[in-house]
Amino acid sequence: MEFGEKLKQLREEKGMTQQKIADKLYVTRQAVSRWECGARYPDLLTAKKIAEILEVSVDEMLSGEEIRQNVEKEPMLAKPAENILQTVLYTIAAVAFLLISVFGIYSYIPGELLGKTTVGKINLQGIVTVCGYVFNLLAVLTGLRLSIKNRLTAKATGYIMCLPYGNAGLSFLATYVDMQIKKNGHVGWDYLITNILVPFLFAACVLLFFVLEDQRIPYGAILLICVISTGYIALVTRHVFLRMTDLGFVSRTVHCLGEMGMVILLAYQAYIWNRKKKKAIKTP
Repeated sequence: MEFGEKLKQLREEKGMTQQKIADKLYVTRQAVSRWECGARYPDLLTAKKIAEILEVSVDEMLSGEEIRQNVEKEPMLAKPAENILQTVLYTIAAVAFLLISVFGIYSYIPGELLGKTTVGKINLQGIVTVCGYVFNLLAVLTGLRLSIKNRLTAKATGYIMCLPYGNAGLSFLATYVDMQIKKNGHVGWDYLITNILVPFLFAACVLLFFVLEDQRIPYGAILLICVISTGYIALVTRHVFLRMTDLGFVSRTVHCLGEMGMVILLAYQAYIWNRKKKKAIKTP
């Protein structure tokens, strides 16, 4: 018997309505209804409270395998306070990526300020970079929408959070290809590894961490990615700040805000997800 069927049967045996259960759990009646029909599942803490209300053990309500499956399907940050913080971080990142996208597109609009400069010339690297900004914006907006509705699952988080690293790798790859086509420069293996291979590797690790059911990618690896990303952003920002115009200062500041917002968001979501998976694994 599935969890929803067990919940309905035990509730009816106790002579309790969905509304009464909802009142005791401080949730809506619709939430209880969704649990009973199998559309949604409560988190572990709520499942324990339901078992206490119905005077049964958690094992009678939910098997260990069901709990592990439910953790994968449930919103990653079910607690209101956690979800609010996640939504705020997504909002900051969305605003930053919106401005970055606007700056990137503006740089290719013919005009006296940028149109006659190297920045204003359309090339492969520029097209890929601007497209990356736009894709990052769309991904962050998707995360923001799902977070507001409290429907952001771990898998969706993995797809969203790996995209900035993948786009960064593509941008540098486009730069390398553009240089090879025009034969106007040379880059060493250290550049290829640091700026192309590493971002793709980071993207794969982030995606697998949130998507894989068993924890094959350790939580420590994600923390290391966050630390390396923070150091890289700081070094690039410091280097650019030493030789930039007023417009460049504004653009780089927005870049830094968006990139650091995503790193903080990744670290926060990884921490919560690691905690939830550990609870699921420990459940008999």
